[in-house]
Amino acid sequence: MSQGDGIPLYVDSTVASRYRLIQLPPDILELLDSPEEAAHLQLKSATPDSPAFLCAYSRTFQLRQISQSNTLLLLSSGSSPETTDTVPDEILPDPVHATKLPAGYLECIPSTPQIDLSFVPYYHGADLTEAAAAGGSDADLTLSRLDVIARVPVSELEFQSAWIAAMGVEIDGCAYRIAQDLVLRILPILVAAMQADGMDFGALWLNDVFEAVRDDEDEPRAVIEAILRRFCTSPSEPYCLDRAQLTRWIGIKMLSEHAVREVKLEDFMDKWEFSLPPALDMTCELSMLTGQYVQPTTKTIKFLPSARLPVDPARRFERLFAAKSSWAQEDILPFVTDIESDKAKINTLFMKFAKKKVIKGKTYIGKRGV
Repeated sequence: MSQGDGIPLYVDSTVASRYRLIQLPPDILELLDSPEEAAHLQLKSATPDSPAFLCAYSRTFQLRQISQSNTLLLLSSGSSPETTDTVPDEILPDPVHATKLPAGYLECIPSTPQIDLSFVPYYHGADLTEAAAAGGSDADLTLSRLDVIARVPVSELEFQSAWIAAMGVEIDGCAYRIAQDLVLRILPILVAAMQADGMDFGALWLNDVFEAVRDDEDEPRAVIEAILRRFCTSPSEPYCLDRAQLTRWIGIKMLSEHAVREVKLEDFMDKWEFSLPPALDMTCELSMLTGQYVQPTTKTIKFLPSARLPVDPARRFERLFAAKSSWAQEDILPFVTDIESDKAKINTLFMKFAKKKVIKGKTYIGKRGV
């Protein structure tokens, strides 16, 4: 073989279906350098037919198939004799083995997916024979917390935040979300017991809180901790009770009862105030419920949570104007900033899907063509 004969190339096209290429952008390469992030790296999907996600400890990336017509080859060199007996001065080049790869790759897109825990049943209390299942038709009473994590295609840190917000708890190996009615029953007892024992709301220890309420409550320790963590600013002990957050949560719960019909604002505020545990010593302010309500008139209020509105801008504005034909700009902003945070782009949305007008120096956003 002379130098002009080139390098032997052996192509194996039989293994292409066993490989998938994933593009690793700088963000993911940084995660791979972190032992904690890399240890949690895994592919997850809610169902076999749902989109796939690459999940690390703190971040989530959606995988998207990118197709291309170019042939992709994975090359590796092979060994060959350095010389032959017949041509001692000629060095034979090592052959190259090529594996034909799929005609495409998976792109990783930074993602903040919606976390759906509706399949996790509700826990209504230890005194009930059935602790289940207002969580929807897919509620599953056999799942552990680890089973739930495996079903939710997000990072560990994102899941932890959602689990705390949902007051998720594991009892006897089964995962539940604590029902709101149970929370409303326990909260006044919990807060009153902490106050009676002279506890500092800014430095709470679970064992002390549990001992304070165990004479009045038969709920497991895990339930008390899940409720406590939901309304605290600190992720671990000592817990710091966020009284404003607790007041807001109760207000939203009271307001959610008025999702179909509006109610007098004065009546709602009285009910909200009456529902607060007295030991909180908090004043109910409507500003605490920003992004959760609409006022059809100055004297009425109706539940309208931004989280339940369509993500598509056109459909969102349609829903907003169905609830109220004209909004003060400062009132409609909380219903837009969750889908677009840039001020210039928000203004573009107003120009595209609404009509802006100024009356006596105040800006209003209304339905186009009206």
